[in-house]
Amino acid sequence: MSGELPPQLRAGLEALAADHPGRALGEASARLTGNYRGGRGTQLATPVDLAAYAVARMPATYAAFRAVLEEVAERTDLTPESLIDIGCGPGTAAWAAIDAFPDIATATLVDAHAGMIGVGRRLAGQGPGALTRATWIEAPMARHLPEAAKADLVVAGYALNEVPPDDVAGLARQLYAAAAALVVIVEPGTPQGFAVIERARSALIAAGGTVVAPCPHGGPCPLTPPDWCHFSARLPRLRAHKAAKGADVPFEDERYSYVAVARPGITTRPAQARVLRPPKASKPSTSFSLCTTEGLQHRTVAARDRDLARRTRKIGWGDAFPLDP
Repeated sequence: MSGELPPQLRAGLEALAADHPGRALGEASARLTGNYRGGRGTQLATPVDLAAYAVARMPATYAAFRAVLEEVAERTDLTPESLIDIGCGPGTAAWAAIDAFPDIATATLVDAHAGMIGVGRRLAGQGPGALTRATWIEAPMARHLPEAAKADLVVAGYALNEVPPDDVAGLARQLYAAAAALVVIVEPGTPQGFAVIERARSALIAAGGTVVAPCPHGGPCPLTPPDWCHFSARLPRLRAHKAAKGADVPFEDERYSYVAVARPGITTRPAQARVLRPPKASKPSTSFSLCTTEGLQHRTVAARDRDLARRTRKIGWGDAFPLDP
């Protein structure tokens, strides 16, 4: 699975979980899940809450970000050397970015929660060089980017959904101003999370950015409610992860929405089309929905068309799809 955690981060999370009784960790994880699903935001008042968040959510958000950044790497020639992670939490997006782009040498991570930063520092202590040397800044979302801040890659993961909707566009513009090359924003794959992505995407395009992914175009999103654009990443569960969630299944699927936008001058190769939901396969054919520069399209590939069926056999949800023969 592409979303598997780096060994150092996996070991760090297992050690963090071992600091707390299993029952307390499970109860904290249940509260966290309830708040997350209920749209009540992240409430982390105690050390066990922080540990539960890291153990239960870091693997999922890492998998989502890693999948997004793999796609970004495919769509650009960018080799970033510097990173800013806004609303960084325990540093999940930074771990994924440094894994995807090993040339990153300097990282600045910003979050309003001192406890989150403490957990992030602890986990980063055994991480790659850019993380062990990282600058961590405690600052609220509205004041997190001094004018002098600049990095090749600016990321925000599961952060903008916690600010008032009217603030999203302004914060997206701040991210764009801080990026020398690329902005990547990831949010939960829910209608609410996608609404945040839509607001941020519109603001980034209006600021002069070019959409790298997932969209094949920079025009209005062709999807209309109750539909929304989201994708899925499968991740293996840690031993501590399964214990905290009281789960036996060795994997889980994280739904996410995202947008990646490049500044002018960055070479981009947007997908010709994007598979919007899981393809439906039957014996006679496979059908799937696509987002294209011309809007939504529905394709059906007949099994008797052996050449096309062979070329599309492994096409999955979220994949780029070549419209040219």
